[in-house]
Amino acid sequence: MHLKKITLCLMGLSLSACSSHVIKNNNLNDNKSTSQRAIQGFNALYEYPSFDYRGQVKVQFASEQKENKASKNEVKKLDKVVEQKVNQYLNEQKIMITEAQRKDLYHAIASQNNPSFRDFFGKGADYMQSILNDLQIQYDGSVNYRQKIASFNLDTKYKKPNLSVEMRIPTIIDLNNQRFYTHIFSLMPYLANPQDQDKYAYLDFSKYKDDIERVNAKALLEFLKQSGATTYLLASPDQLETMSLNTVEKLSGIVEKIRLKTSLEELFLQGNLYTSVNRQYFMTSVLGFNSSNLAKNVDDLENSKSKSTSAATEHTEIDATSAMYQLYEAINRTAHSELEEEGDDDLVTQNHTDNELETVDEEREATDDSENTAQLLTEQQCEDLAKAKSNVRFGDVEYCQAQHEIDVLSDPADQGELLVENTQQKQNRTALTQKFTALAQDQLVDAAQFKQLWDQHQSEIDASLPPKNQRNPMIVDLSLDAQGRVVKADYDMGMDFGKYDRQLKIKMDMQISNYGKATAIDQQVLKEAKPFKEVFKGSFMEKAVGGFAGDLSTSDKNSDQKNLSLDEHLQQLATQVYTQTNSYEKVYKAVFIAKLTAEKPVLIKQYSAKDLQEIAAIYAYSYSDEEVYNPSGQALKQIEALKTKHHLEEDEQYDDELGNAIDGIITQAMTSQKSTAEILNLAKKYKTAEAVFAQYYMQQFELENTVEKDQRTKLNKTAQILAKSYTAFKNNQFNNTVVAGLDENAAEFIDYDLYKKTYQVVSDAKLK
Repeated sequence: MHLKKITLCLMGLSLSACSSHVIKNNNLNDNKSTSQRAIQGFNALYEYPSFDYRGQVKVQFASEQKENKASKNEVKKLDKVVEQKVNQYLNEQKIMITEAQRKDLYHAIASQNNPSFRDFFGKGADYMQSILNDLQIQYDGSVNYRQKIASFNLDTKYKKPNLSVEMRIPTIIDLNNQRFYTHIFSLMPYLANPQDQDKYAYLDFSKYKDDIERVNAKALLEFLKQSGATTYLLASPDQLETMSLNTVEKLSGIVEKIRLKTSLEELFLQGNLYTSVNRQYFMTSVLGFNSSNLAKNVDDLENSKSKSTSAATEHTEIDATSAMYQLYEAINRTAHSELEEEGDDDLVTQNHTDNELETVDEEREATDDSENTAQLLTEQQCEDLAKAKSNVRFGDVEYCQAQHEIDVLSDPADQGELLVENTQQKQNRTALTQKFTALAQDQLVDAAQFKQLWDQHQSEIDASLPPKNQRNPMIVDLSLDAQGRVVKADYDMGMDFGKYDRQLKIKMDMQISNYGKATAIDQQVLKEAKPFKEVFKGSFMEKAVGGFAGDLSTSDKNSDQKNLSLDEHLQQLATQVYTQTNSYEKVYKAVFIAKLTAEKPVLIKQYSAKDLQEIAAIYAYSYSDEEVYNPSGQALKQIEALKTKHHLEEDEQYDDELGNAIDGIITQAMTSQKSTAEILNLAKKYKTAEAVFAQYYMQQFELENTVEKDQRTKLNKTAQILAKSYTAFKNNQFNNTVVAGLDENAAEFIDYDLYKKTYQVVSDAKLK
């Protein structure tokens, strides 16, 4: 928690208060409480114009129980009951996949719903764990408020009998000149040109100069002090302890050591609530934001996004989107200024109409809601269902989880959470945050006032935290000198990853020295620094990046097949089943069982294969587009009856994320297959990609719009110009002249979404 405060302090280097005020000598025996002495000691970091710091970090991953070699190499398998039901389901649906495909799919599903430490942190996690445990990390630096500059130097060492790696990466932040310096070439010297390998490279962030200068120095200083004080003011007497000193500590000038025993959960909650109650003050009084400059920042962000979207990329969807926006801007610049104004007027009129319709819809929905409430379960009914676990309908499972956050099928023995908590704790934390946020004003709530609020809500706070024996511990030792200043801080924290049978332990110490007399940062080194772009120019790095990108874009197909993600397996399954059956419902049922097994295997155990097929049919009907799948007659009557059977009559009883995700997978598979087939057929006749683009665009446009005979010439001309823009984009030769032939009359034949779609499908077909 104190690391966060130091980071904020470094960000506030422009504080004039830090540069001018010097702390006076303090007598430790002046009847101050233990918490007050700790606060005073830590706040010395803000009271002096400069200081040096150094320390080390030790990270330790430990297994809660040793894994034997066999378990590490064991291939994950589905639960036997689940696998039998999935097999039965697929067989009854006559879904034909090879045994190898079935094994790969089941392995992907098992990995999804039964993650191990290696899966969670990556395939090389065991190696990373070993490296982290043996890695020595040290750091040092200095802070100078007066010069508005700070340094941070990272040293790492990794030594083994047959390997020794050491590196030092120095960094400097200069708020006076708005530059960030680093010597990244100490990591890999060959990245830079030989003549620049001993120089710093810098990143210029002067575009944020106004934001930095807008910060209120004194307000930020006070916020940092009060924020740091809350940790010790809120500590109970049994959480604070004065420790005895050893000989080494006494000889180093330490006269008192104060230990704080708390938990990560408490610190996070304290920080969250303190930030919530001071959010308005921090935004307006500290950062200096108001409605006008906030609007400017939003505009700048949108402009930044627009520029990044316009960059060339190999990904066809992003490439198509970029082309679409550039085309839109080019056409607007050349021919559409007047049309755009007319469009805005139409849009205003349309918005009024839409608002009226929305009002009518809302009134109708309100009436429907009152009628449907009786069919939905109350919180008490969900709790009773969770206890009984009998005759649980599929729709009730989702409704109780979504509306009341009650998992009616949960088995505590199967659940492993990073931080042990229950639904009620989450609800309490949310309610607390809302209460504290509602109290926010443009006035600082200091540590003492925050303590009063904390005490007033103590019972709610206790209910928001896990039991004390289930919290992740955090111990902080502050060592003070004769002037009451912190000269050493030791941090010891642990996190229990029970789900992955691992514990993470982090030990860190920080020593503060040279108060008011920090080590000077070499200004000559900064003067000789060059921008990153200039340092890399003509270097091995610049030449190699293209090659690396090319290498990464190609890989062995067999290797790719083995390492497919679950979503990629599902996409393959959807494509394969659609090719076999040409049926949306069949594909939906196949993907439904696979995705549901991966995400909620407990539901597979709960229901029979027949029930799951019925539920999949309901979901297919509910989430499909009517133009794609729209059963009628007896088939529709059967689905309506099944909806009643499985309590899937109301929207709240569905898992929208699951239903929409499956529909998206199937739609993509169907669209891709259909579009590619159409493009390839056109290519047989029209030969070039440009000609195919024009023909496909015209065909799709006429499918969605009525085009009169006398308009076909205009449509054809527009499509030909759009096709030329596609070729220009692909050759990086697009400019305004490419679309200069489009006049106002062409506007009604330009569909930007269709342009993007056509661009993408022609690109995917890889036509020349």
